[in-house]
Amino acid sequence: MNASPNMTTQGFEDDTQITKGEIAKIQLAEAINLLLAGKYLCAITLAGAAEEVLGRLLNQRGEISVVEKSFQSIQNIREKTGLSVMRGKPKNEIFNEWNSARNTLKHHGKTNDEIVTINLFDETYWMIKRGLANAERLGISIKNQIDFENWIIVNINM
Repeated sequence: MNASPNMTTQGFEDDTQITKGEIAKIQLAEAINLLLAGKYLCAITLAGAAEEVLGRLLNQRGEISVVEKSFQSIQNIREKTGLSVMRGKPKNEIFNEWNSARNTLKHHGKTNDEIVTINLFDETYWMIKRGLANAERLGISIKNQIDFENWIIVNINM
């Protein structure tokens, strides 16, 4: 699929053919680089894009993404214990909560506040973890995953 079929080229470089898996792999690696550099805001949107694409690639294969697997775990806890885990929220509400940081950074609607309160590091961390889990399920290796894991051990899990 051509991303811009009606646009003329600037002539700087030729079109590139690249798989969605490779795009997500690059996005996730760059999100890790941004986290390691302390640039969390942009890392959230890059990791979020990668996580979503990788999740949809899993769905295309008939497999489930990490967010779907997490929701299934919540459902199992609800059924086995009778507890209202996540306040009994439906799947789409839980997914919206889990993606709220990414969506808040990417979109602005008529009713949105101009000021956002967000823990940039935490949101970056979890979005990268979700992306890495989806990549692993697809057999996609992320070159700097070990750098991410080592940074977390040294800086967070002291």
